Amino acid sequence: MKSKTLIIKKLAEGVNYLNSIKLPDDVTNVAKKLIIDICGVTLAGSNTSSTNLIFDSSLEIYSSGKCTIIGKNKTLNSSGAAFVNGASAHSLDFDDNCYAGVVHASAVVFPAVLAFAQENSLSGNALLKSFIIGLEIEFAIARSLSNKIYDKGWWTTSVLGSAGSTAGVASLAKLKTKEVENALSLAISGVGAIRAVRGTNGKHYYCGKAAESGIIISSLAIKGATGPLEVFEDRNGIINVINDKDFNYDYIERIGKDFSIITPGVDIKKYPVCYASHAAVDGINSILKSEKIKINDIKKIVCGVPPIIESNLTYNDPKNAKEAQFSIQFAIAMIIKFGSIKLEHLNNEYIFDTSIQILMKKIFMNVEKLPKKINSEDNICPEWSNVQLYTNDGNYFEKFIGAPTGSASNPLTNNMLFDKFQSCLKFSKFDKEPKKLYDKLFNIEKLKNCRDLFKT
Repeated sequence: MKSKTLIIKKLAEGVNYLNSIKLPDDVTNVAKKLIIDICGVTLAGSNTSSTNLIFDSSLEIYSSGKCTIIGKNKTLNSSGAAFVNGASAHSLDFDDNCYAGVVHASAVVFPAVLAFAQENSLSGNALLKSFIIGLEIEFAIARSLSNKIYDKGWWTTSVLGSAGSTAGVASLAKLKTKEVENALSLAISGVGAIRAVRGTNGKHYYCGKAAESGIIISSLAIKGATGPLEVFEDRNGIINVINDKDFNYDYIERIGKDFSIITPGVDIKKYPVCYASHAAVDGINSILKSEKIKINDIKKIVCGVPPIIESNLTYNDPKNAKEAQFSIQFAIAMIIKFGSIKLEHLNNEYIFDTSIQILMKKIFMNVEKLPKKINSEDNICPEWSNVQLYTNDGNYFEKFIGAPTGSASNPLTNNMLFDKFQSCLKFSKFDKEPKKLYDKLFNIEKLKNCRDLFKT
């Protein structure tokens, strides 16, 4: 179905409509868990060399302000804070993921709305609602374009993230309809980075820039800046240029009626490595526990995966932590030896450990179709894995994982979420009581001034 109204106008209507209604309880409950998670991983990310590099540069570039740099004893203006926090949120690749476009949306939207809310002393309730609006607008665009642009090599977190951050900030700033239209058209026409950034600082740099865009673009729109309102439909618009004229208008029409935060939902990572490896990790972990197999018993492991996993996990022999996060060999080797993958494992001491190096050479990845014994109508996520473990004595074990722990259909329990949050704070060396901050985030709608969010 093709809309008679420009898509940008429909999106602006969606922002206004979401702002006008009471959001369902299940939507706000999920959003609060996402906020807890993104704050935790941002704190952890603040203690990385790559974030420190970006932070140090930002001190030279941006002016001082009222907005918290999470994990640092420093404040900057809203655009600087959105940029640094967005980069920090994604620096460990431990942030959430959504298969609507295959995007890391919270890492882009939350830093932007947090910065604007702090700059203007807005409430936690306003922040929560704008966060949801930013996510829903980004997800609606992503679902309309499908995952084709991701498959073609566009890094969708950057391509679509600016629209999410802009929608969130525009709703907080109470932009007029025309201003929302121009802001979103400016955000969409900027496109973004390519997936070749994986395994480098470029990946979280562009996450930060997408967050910052929401602040800058909204400010420009308030001052009267215009954007190409036919940014989708134009012959040189985004639908033609990067998506081969393919666009499903239904998702735009249903903004506020259906919520992507619920379906397809958002995945919260259990392990600090690319989500593409999580199903295989869960599969091997299950075999090891049920069969009580020891390290020296393993002859080889073969992971049958769909093409999307092979395109993400490209480092068979990682040389640093960034590469290790995109290596199925590293992820599985760590789960075999330690029974888990922790933030502390992301360093050369573990990557070049002799036993880990030996294990990685026993792990292979093959692109395969969904096994015939698996019903394709079951709850199967795009990054499923079918793992096969062979032992030295000739035994063979197989496990299929369609939805790893932490996925929207197999979510982390509240205890698991808190454990992750606590581990992130420990890694960050952030001098705050985890339970107090966790509870404050869990009840964020009661916060009167967002500047107080990270204060004890």
